[in-house]
Amino acid sequence: MNLAKLRKEKGLTQMKLAKLSGVNKRMIEHYEIGYKDIHKVQGLTLYKLALVLDCKIEDLLEDEKKKEVKKAIEIKSKE
Repeated sequence: MNLAKLRKEKGLTQMKLAKLSGVNKRMIEHYEIGYKDIHKVQGLTLYKLALVLDCKIEDLLEDEKKKEVKKAIEIKSKE
């Protein structure tokens, strides 16, 4: 998943990311292994993670989901 990749690129452990972001370590574990869907996370949680990881919220989302969201936005804008 993108979260684990970004976290490792920053040299952070799950525990350190949890402490810096205020997001529960168990939740970070669940997002990374796919037990919990990161695409259904509250915006504030994504914001906190992105802030610590110095990335955009979109970077935390999986590529397939990004495509689905972009397609949905395009459809809505044409209506």
